[in-house]
Amino acid sequence: MAKELIGKSVVLRECEPALLPQIPHDAEGDLFDPHVGQVDSPTYFSIYSEGVFDSMFVGDCVIYNPEHGEVEFGIKIIKEFRGMGYGSEATRIITDYCFTTMGYSKVHLKVLPYNLRAIRSYEKAGFKRCGKIVIDGVEFIKMEKTK
Repeated sequence: MAKELIGKSVVLRECEPALLPQIPHDAEGDLFDPHVGQVDSPTYFSIYSEGVFDSMFVGDCVIYNPEHGEVEFGIKIIKEFRGMGYGSEATRIITDYCFTTMGYSKVHLKVLPYNLRAIRSYEKAGFKRCGKIVIDGVEFIKMEKTK
């Protein structure tokens, strides 16, 4: 049975990649999410808002590349739902899950330096900048959160 991680305003549901709802295409999303680097052993979650009468798909996230007690994290929020706190809450929920249930001691991510909204969201969720990394010629800020 798929895992369900419940927060105050969002619910994360584990699902197979083929079953993830599609995020509508938007130019800003393409600009902020270049597909670079290797992805090993991914676990995907769809993110839903938790409303009183309904639940709407607002994005997805993934943990991947588990190695030596740490794991990498990525998230996408649908354009219409950005800036509403769903990403920060989902990030906190998934990192807590990684620490308490999965036993990881560190969660790290990469973010483009000009994606200021995402950087603020990650910092709000407890991530700290820890350097820079270049993957396939693209420079990222590396951020991490430790247990």
